[in-house]
Amino acid sequence: MRINKIKLIILAFLSITACNNTPKSNTTAVEIPKTEQKSEPVKEMTKATLDLTKYGIANNQNNVLGGLKVGDKAPDFKMMDQDGKSVNLEEIIEHGPVLMVFLRAEWCSYCVRHLKEFQDNLQDLHDAGNVKVVAVSPQQTSYMQKFHKENQFAYPILYDEDHSVMKDYKVFFHVTDRYNDYIEKAKGERIEVFNGDTEPVMPVPATYLIGQDKTIKYVHYDPNYKKRSDINEVIAQL
Repeated sequence: MRINKIKLIILAFLSITACNNTPKSNTTAVEIPKTEQKSEPVKEMTKATLDLTKYGIANNQNNVLGGLKVGDKAPDFKMMDQDGKSVNLEEIIEHGPVLMVFLRAEWCSYCVRHLKEFQDNLQDLHDAGNVKVVAVSPQQTSYMQKFHKENQFAYPILYDEDHSVMKDYKVFFHVTDRYNDYIEKAKGERIEVFNGDTEPVMPVPATYLIGQDKTIKYVHYDPNYKKRSDINEVIAQL
């Protein structure tokens, strides 16, 4: 009888132990491996970078992109306008906020329409907050002077000759060969020729509204050059 009791106790102990030892595969089968969790954002980032080429933006390590943000301090600048007159932020901002519009080139139809929208609404911008408009482009003044006169713009187009302003405002990029070839075929010259440069570069056509304290109040930044700032959004910020 004693032996039978001992056997029963041993069998009971083994049963309890077996119940507590659940196979590891049951608990780990639904877990996502750490390597997969980390690799996904990298894939998305690479995809987003490569997608910029469809807007003519080359995958170049010297690009300075991303745009400034609302609340950032606007970097100072000093450039020549289409007539060779020096213009700097310190002076013009004394009289009111500054609306800064980056212009790819006078051959860009989207840019032309965008600039004309601001021209047509200058009075509204003035009434809303005495806003001064300036356009900035890497294209030479020899092209911009004629363009400015033909369209009778009442605000200056500034020449960012050394690309420092485009870089400071994080809109600077190198152009893909494919897009440059297209411009040469469509417009008769390569982008570097229009710019008087050795390499084809352009800005993302961003818009910044800069307050008199040099704080950026409004930003429109989109690598897709077909998407531009809305004049009504700008006025609403005033």
